Amino acid sequence: MKIEFCPICEKDLELTEIRCKESIRVRGEDFQVDAHYFRCPNCGEEFDTSNSDHDSLAEAYDMYRKKKSMLFPLQIKKFRHKYELTQKELTALLGWGAVTLSRYENGALQNLSHDRELQEAKTPAGLLKLIELSPSALTEEKRERLRSILLSERGERNNFLYKLDSALSIAQPGITNGFQRFDLEKYFGVVEFFCSKGGVLKTKLNKLLFYADFFHYQNNQVSITGSQYAALPFGQVPNDYKKLLAVMEEDLSIIETEEVLFPGNYAGEKHVTLSTTNIESLSELELATLETIEEFFNGMNSTEIKDFSHSEKGWIETGKAELISYKYAEAISLCV
Repeated sequence: MKIEFCPICEKDLELTEIRCKESIRVRGEDFQVDAHYFRCPNCGEEFDTSNSDHDSLAEAYDMYRKKKSMLFPLQIKKFRHKYELTQKELTALLGWGAVTLSRYENGALQNLSHDRELQEAKTPAGLLKLIELSPSALTEEKRERLRSILLSERGERNNFLYKLDSALSIAQPGITNGFQRFDLEKYFGVVEFFCSKGGVLKTKLNKLLFYADFFHYQNNQVSITGSQYAALPFGQVPNDYKKLLAVMEEDLSIIETEEVLFPGNYAGEKHVTLSTTNIESLSELELATLETIEEFFNGMNSTEIKDFSHSEKGWIETGKAELISYKYAEAISLCV
């Protein structure tokens, strides 16, 4: 019981505090969220209080955004502040109604087309395009200053990405890359696919990439991404995976990293997809392979898939930090 004001009885009473789960429907989909309200023993009415710190609808909206890989209100606001744009200026660049952006930043759920426009605008190339299409949205001085910043960012990012792509694709097709030259777009597409359904922990993601490439090679004599995998203490990992993930998150806004807390106060990192444009580079055959891998490992956590991968002949027989030959694809132990 808790002393709170009952708006029906219009006086302070000992109200029953209720915490439970409730289903909230968002655009045709149901989400189970935490509910917190009070019941008055005098009149029997149930209601929220003005000092409640929980918003069930906002929680359901966030769950929907996460499921659909949409931007959160704070991400939209941080993007606008990064380039010192007012709501009025960004709204004019996007060609939206006067209060639309303000509503989104304050928690209203954006529609999918608006979200994709925002995600595109978050990239240097995307924002540059908007500036060129709507020159009157900004003052001449601000437009030129912003163009200078964006051109510099695009140049730096493109240069780094070009160097990374060149370094990874320099290896000729052979047994260490599944007779496939490294394909950056397909690599991004595979990561997007595995992270698009609620996110994947980093350790598990590396194993899913390994099994996707080796299983595809087992059945088609060619890998999907052309990645080379090293045998490290925690298992098989693709070359330069840290740099690739950093590019996907910091430069291209393809994924984001969320902290996950486990029992015992252990924290892990989960990657969640923000964009799925690179999935289009994958063939139907390659997508079928990814679906098979996802289904097979669906019930395994990071520790379980790590232990499972340590039983692979390729990891056992390959020297520490050496590249794993795709000849071991024949021996991978997937019962599908």
